[in-house]
Amino acid sequence: MSVIDSSNVSISDGNKVSLNDNDMDHNSEYVQPPKRLTAKISVKHNLNDSVVSENKFDKLSIDDNEAEQGVIIPIKRPPPIMLKRTEHFIQDLKKINDEWGPVESKLGGPYIKLFTQSDEASHTKRLKSKRSEIPQLKNPGTNLPSHTDLEKAENIADHLESQFTPNDFGDPNTERTVEKSIREFKNEIRTSKFKKLQPSEIICFMKHIKINKAPGIDSITNKMLKNLPLKIILKLTEIFNHMLKFRHFPNCWKTARVLPILKPGKDPTHPVSYRPISLLPTLSKLGEKLILNRYLTHATKLRLPIPQQFGFTPQLSTTHQLLRVVEHINEGKNSNLATAAIFLDIAKAFDKVWIEGLIHKLIAYKFPQYIIEIIQSYLTNRHFTVLVKNSDSTPRKLQAGVPQGGILAPIIFVLYMNDIPQVRNIMISLYADDTAILSQGKTPDKAIVPLQNYLTNLEAWLFRWKIKLNVDKTEAILFNKKNDDWPKVKVYGTPIEWKKK
Repeated sequence: MSVIDSSNVSISDGNKVSLNDNDMDHNSEYVQPPKRLTAKISVKHNLNDSVVSENKFDKLSIDDNEAEQGVIIPIKRPPPIMLKRTEHFIQDLKKINDEWGPVESKLGGPYIKLFTQSDEASHTKRLKSKRSEIPQLKNPGTNLPSHTDLEKAENIADHLESQFTPNDFGDPNTERTVEKSIREFKNEIRTSKFKKLQPSEIICFMKHIKINKAPGIDSITNKMLKNLPLKIILKLTEIFNHMLKFRHFPNCWKTARVLPILKPGKDPTHPVSYRPISLLPTLSKLGEKLILNRYLTHATKLRLPIPQQFGFTPQLSTTHQLLRVVEHINEGKNSNLATAAIFLDIAKAFDKVWIEGLIHKLIAYKFPQYIIEIIQSYLTNRHFTVLVKNSDSTPRKLQAGVPQGGILAPIIFVLYMNDIPQVRNIMISLYADDTAILSQGKTPDKAIVPLQNYLTNLEAWLFRWKIKLNVDKTEAILFNKKNDDWPKVKVYGTPIEWKKK
């Protein structure tokens, strides 16, 4: 067994990366056994604490019990030094190529050159090539045209800012319950356990990211992260452990850059005609992935989501949900039963999520405190800018919704939909926000009456959680051999015409 001093770290291939005191504000010790390869890194910080992390690389293994064990630490507010380290790290990361040039990467082949400006330009150019020229836009408020790129960006940002707000309705009793739940949660005695991060988690993430993805507003690309040396991976580990420890998602990772893409067949002179494509910082996605890993551990124990939800669920897809619906219809046909199906469309489902209601549901499902608080930090105080050519709009705040383009966002949206009403003799099929409701019977009363009763209960649930339906886009299909004139079902009092296909 060989012990390497704190000024160098030796990896299995024998190459060393310098870790001097100027580069990293801690001491490190790496122990390499001859056969059973295990690495332990002890990191001492200036915050009078200590973090001990088990580290595994391609051929390294660790004790599972140690990996799962939480760290007992005092709860502290995020100190200014943590926020400064995060911001300084992003700036340093941009300069790595100029300062170091070619380095040996643990994630790629030997001596792969790090990110260059031409790489960023090529990625951004490919994305921009899909965007058409934006003509003069009409300002909805003044009806005056926008001439410059900055004016166009501001016009589109104005429209999106109004979109990322909660729906202006709700149940006062539910609002009081949510407010009380969050207030009592904040007053609870804090536990200091959390599943600490290992460098191997970061390495695993970087091995699977695609290098041709466009960067976020900080211009840090996946290729740049994929070729980081061990020294920076250890710095990242330190930053993300502090993120989990203080339950604080860095503000510099909560600004998205939005690229407007014209919707097919829409008037290009109206801001509402553009679909927002959100680009998040790569380091933000890494942070989300680390949070998601810990979220899924507990969601699995709680058997979340419900079996009817196939959206963003491992080994399930829209095809599986479609097969499930088709089989249900065929079974009814073989039993001489007609099937009445309602297909619902939720308006701006991801953009209008009531954040306080989502936090309340995390509390109600008894997720660990540190997961609830880090997700709350992740969802609040978020901003976006709109990019038109080379002009960014002023930052705008998101008042509601889960971030588009995020890794964690769709999973927690599925949780938000998880307590949708369920009753006997009514089949519900979910894929994220896409919802189908089916009822069967030999007579209209036995099929339509239960379906109408369920829709009434569903309307009340949607109202409580500030979810709005697009009634105009809601469709009803009747699968029946006979051409009986069945009574129409109503959604919010609006009759929905039956269709045969």
